[in-house]
Amino acid sequence: MENRTKITEIKETYTVKSRIRGDGLATDGTKFENKTLIRYKEVTTVEGWPRFGHFMLDRVFFYVFAIILGVMAGTVTALTDNVGFWDTPLADFIINMITYFILFPGYYLFFEYFMQSSPGKLVLGRIVVNEYGEKPTFKQILIRSYSRIVPFEAFSCCSELGWHDKWSNTLVIRKKDLYELQLIIKAQEFGDDSKNTMI
Repeated sequence: MENRTKITEIKETYTVKSRIRGDGLATDGTKFENKTLIRYKEVTTVEGWPRFGHFMLDRVFFYVFAIILGVMAGTVTALTDNVGFWDTPLADFIINMITYFILFPGYYLFFEYFMQSSPGKLVLGRIVVNEYGEKPTFKQILIRSYSRIVPFEAFSCCSELGWHDKWSNTLVIRKKDLYELQLIIKAQEFGDDSKNTMI
């Protein structure tokens, strides 16, 4: 199986100054040398206010989408003379269940699977990726979308990752950051291939 690099496991080098003490004969004989170390590159995920921006924009887009569907359904109902049923509490309950369990997660499922971004994220230049910086699978997006109907799930986004990110093993990052990470991975893989082909 091909070894792929996770975007959370990209290695980078960094330099630190390390003190070198003298031979003990002089009290001011301290010198410094540069040491090169290796660490995992930090992946900057979208959090805080930008995340709240996605949430608000997507709420607006979703309600516009729901209103359009409601007008279409109301028109069909009026034309078929079934108005009486839709004025009952049972009809209200059915509409609420359809909205909560089908339309709301379906909104995210459709856009994030086909575009890797909801309309709110798209406006702000964000993208949904898996741990390899690639398009998530349908199963991951399905888990991610239906996680949103869990009570108080929206508040989990106050931290670095929301529940829908953790449970689906996905990340939300800026498109330009993803491009940079992909270039680094390609460069590192090219370097490894070069070493393997050297005689």
